[in-house]
Amino acid sequence: MSVIKLPSIFSSGMVVQAQKPVAMWGYIVDASPSDKKEVVSIAFLGKTYATEPDAGGTWRVVLGPAQAGGPYTLRVDYGRESLAIDDVYIGDVFLCAGQSNMELQMERLKDDYPEEWVRESYPIIRELRFPYAMNFSSPQDDTAQASWKQASKETLGGFSGAAYFFAKKWSETHHTPVGLIVAAVGGATIECFMSKENLRAIHSRGAELAVYADKLADSAYADALIAENAKETGAWDSVVSLSRDSLAGDKDFLSGRWTGDGSIELPGRFAEQAADFKDFRGVVYLKRNFMVRAEDAGKKANLWLGTIVDSDAAFVNGSRVGETGYRYPPRKYVIPTGLLREGENAIVLRVVCNNGLGEVTVDKPFAVFFGTAAGSAKTDLPADSVDLTGEWRYKITLRTGERPANFFIHWQPFGLYNALVAPALRLPLRAALWYQGESNANSLEDAREYKTLLQAMIAEWRGRAGEEDLPFVIAGLPVFGSAEDPLRPFWAELRKSQEAIASSVRRTALAVCYDLGEWNDLHPVNKRGIGERLFAAAQSVV
Repeated sequence: MSVIKLPSIFSSGMVVQAQKPVAMWGYIVDASPSDKKEVVSIAFLGKTYATEPDAGGTWRVVLGPAQAGGPYTLRVDYGRESLAIDDVYIGDVFLCAGQSNMELQMERLKDDYPEEWVRESYPIIRELRFPYAMNFSSPQDDTAQASWKQASKETLGGFSGAAYFFAKKWSETHHTPVGLIVAAVGGATIECFMSKENLRAIHSRGAELAVYADKLADSAYADALIAENAKETGAWDSVVSLSRDSLAGDKDFLSGRWTGDGSIELPGRFAEQAADFKDFRGVVYLKRNFMVRAEDAGKKANLWLGTIVDSDAAFVNGSRVGETGYRYPPRKYVIPTGLLREGENAIVLRVVCNNGLGEVTVDKPFAVFFGTAAGSAKTDLPADSVDLTGEWRYKITLRTGERPANFFIHWQPFGLYNALVAPALRLPLRAALWYQGESNANSLEDAREYKTLLQAMIAEWRGRAGEEDLPFVIAGLPVFGSAEDPLRPFWAELRKSQEAIASSVRRTALAVCYDLGEWNDLHPVNKRGIGERLFAAAQSVV
């Protein structure tokens, strides 16, 4: 029996680009002998398109241009098989690519934009988020399984924040449905989004990277690298594991009934305050007592601790209220009803430091509060919040070696281009939005080479899309790092590379976002500002 298979891109809820021909492709699997001479028939908007599958069962048709609108139904027929794609809209489709700041989801921003969850209605904004996938051999025609989502109260948390606010402004201005194809991977360099042939020709280490990619194309070689790294990091993680820490089950200890080795001021960097933390790797417990008023005793409360390097578990009066496994997410924990008592209460933090840089980030919310905050900044907390800044006792319970670095297969060159970008570029697009650069700003040389790489990537994407003037919009890197941060000059140099491309490559625009950053956070929360800057920049080239 024949089965019609379509790429994830072509599924219910999809948005296709208006006023451009739309290539559509798919596969016939297990065609029966009686079906061998059948044609694939596509019915859409009152027109029918027909084609014959090739010997391998692959077929392709080109749908004619259409005006924005919807919802429509598209039907695919082959022999006795029929497949309907419902809820199809025609509008403007944008490829949204980059690293974690493009990937960062609205759920992280919920405290800053609560109004987005109580809207009476949403514009027609659909997102197709590609899952992490790699291919080091050749460009793919399809992606791993994904599905289109309509922006709503129930789904909004999973949308890219920067892309959503861009799409919202675009839809409200142009009165058209918007489709967002999100191909973003936290930590990925620009090299991940380019082909082997391109990088071999223009990268300073192109030949070396090409040889490495050929090795990764051997799944046995790649699997061995992943397994070896998992073994190394897993061994380290097991030593510091919460589940293996006998003190993590000691109710008296977790209630703060200990004196400790000394005290430090938090927020702050541990090593700047006590010799015990010089090159410290391991586990340290931190404790502080705080007072609760009679009228607040027993109430549900919020415990916000900014960000912590590297991972933590938080306990209030001996009960665990939250934990986070890596350094970047804001620690926003909930103290459940009935746990707080009138008078003195205790917070104990179990912090794991990977590489000698332990800290609680300064200038972030660091408090217990009741009710709702107006946002994620310190000044957004209620006036009666309980400030936790000041002296904390510490007790180091484990010292160990430095944690081995993670090997992330999706951070290796070429893999994301083949698996995510190439399939997306088979579709007609209104423009590409690019928010990336942080991982290429680790040296002056890399930041300068970024100009060459970005120009080559834009040209390659346009060639792959078959549209030499495909609009390309760049999110300029926001401010990050203190004045003394050694990386800060490299970020400045990378911004110069972004500016040079925007001013010299046709139909390319730069959204200047410098003032929208946070010096102490790699992931600024003002994604509405960034999305609207991307919109303003796009207006000039689309």
